Amino acid sequence: MSNIKVLDCTLRDGGYINNWEFGQEKSKSIVNLLYSSNIDYIELGFLTKEKSYDNMTLFNNFIDFKNIIPENIDKNKLFGMITYGKFPINGVPEEKESPINGIRLIFKKSQTRDALEYCKCLKQKGYKLFINPTFIDQFSDLELIDIIHEINKIAPYGMSIVDSMGVLKERDLLRLYYLINHNLNKDIALCFHSHNNLQLSFSNAQCLMKVCKDRELIIDSTVFGMGRGAGNLCTELLTQYINDNYNGNYDLIPILKIVDEQINPIFAKTPWGYSVPYYLAATNHCHPNYAKYLVDKQTVPVEIINHLLQTIPDEKKSSYDSNLIKQIYLDNFSNSIDDTETLTYLKNTLVGRKILILAPGKSLTKEKDKVNDYISKYNPFVISLNFIPKEYRTDLAFITNMKRFESLEDYSMPLVISSNIENIPKQAKLINYSSYLNNSKMFDNVALMIFKLLIKIGIKSVTIAGLDGFSTIPTENYVANEMINNAKVSEFDERNNIMSEELSSLESYIEIDFLTSTLYKIKTPIKL
Repeated sequence: MSNIKVLDCTLRDGGYINNWEFGQEKSKSIVNLLYSSNIDYIELGFLTKEKSYDNMTLFNNFIDFKNIIPENIDKNKLFGMITYGKFPINGVPEEKESPINGIRLIFKKSQTRDALEYCKCLKQKGYKLFINPTFIDQFSDLELIDIIHEINKIAPYGMSIVDSMGVLKERDLLRLYYLINHNLNKDIALCFHSHNNLQLSFSNAQCLMKVCKDRELIIDSTVFGMGRGAGNLCTELLTQYINDNYNGNYDLIPILKIVDEQINPIFAKTPWGYSVPYYLAATNHCHPNYAKYLVDKQTVPVEIINHLLQTIPDEKKSSYDSNLIKQIYLDNFSNSIDDTETLTYLKNTLVGRKILILAPGKSLTKEKDKVNDYISKYNPFVISLNFIPKEYRTDLAFITNMKRFESLEDYSMPLVISSNIENIPKQAKLINYSSYLNNSKMFDNVALMIFKLLIKIGIKSVTIAGLDGFSTIPTENYVANEMINNAKVSEFDERNNIMSEELSSLESYIEIDFLTSTLYKIKTPIKL
């Protein structure tokens, strides 16, 4: 019989994708199908005292596990996970009173001592205990050996190599394996949990299967690789590989049934998988959300994103801090300048004129006749935002996005550029970037910035076309396909709501008339 086992953590680690909102009946179906496929261990979700609901695989107590456990399931296969500090030990019943047999505890390096004391209590309560120190690449060899000695005293069922950032390459993994294998008691299982940021989860798992012969090896996976960012090792691929190479006895059909019935609809709404943000996060050993934040802004090229990630302090890399990455971004681009001359130029040019702003939405193409009719009828001063349209006369381009600036083919026309952009043409006029930001997540949205600029010079009304809002069909969002960004469809509603709120906050300062269709909640568009 093979010493290799599979632990499926779809309902726990996969939950980062859908906020753990699998629903009770669907969760129960997933458990039942995993059990039918002969998966060795099934992780049901997180135990946490934070807010949760009946449809979530976050559990405030052990009794609620019963809501998703089908009848006649062997509890020895069932696990829950606790993040140290999120669930009090006095809320953990004795194993014999619990519907699950196993608990996996995860903790950070700074929590090691207290977390191991917590582990002792879990073991005393009778649970099949897995000890999972996260970000294992951050431990020195001596620190790991010290932890292993303490783990040997506790005698858990298993200890895990947790590749939290998905950064381990084969040589790194083997070094950790031999260090742990040499020092860990042979009756303690070795577990492996990885993220797929560098597309190495499957090959790393295969590497461990080849070398780990003298103890039980337990490999984590999720159905269809469901998991935050680049996702995880796929249960269906792992089990098929074990069947083919290590005399496994897994039934693939129930797993594929989960993909077809449960996972595909989630993936269609919020996809996961390999991407540049998660590659950059892995290569810089930082939390993937840092890279996602910078890439989603679509304002700076990849080499600058890489540079910004390198400036994150080491002690902050493993835990995402949205305020920190925003401040790093602003610190790098808030080059303060005196833009009085530019403001005077704009005031002299625009006051008394009708102003038409062209944002790069798809409606510029779909409603081209309407826009041209407006231009013909009113002869407005036309300002384009972060692009130069080919179909329309443009009097001035307003540029705040470094990435879009670098893609411009023509620098000869009048340009007003924000001070966060480098290497600008000599004839361009500058505005002070930080003066036109707002306090929302879309703090440097170009449309909001120009509205704030126009308010500052005394403009009372403006017409805009192409400010469409975000459709769930990415190809419908921009006038040119090369502008399509990496934002997830699930985030579009939030962006639309933020923009609607920010636009509403400007109504008392400037009248904004929408010439073309928009998803933003605004006043009725003007009629010609």
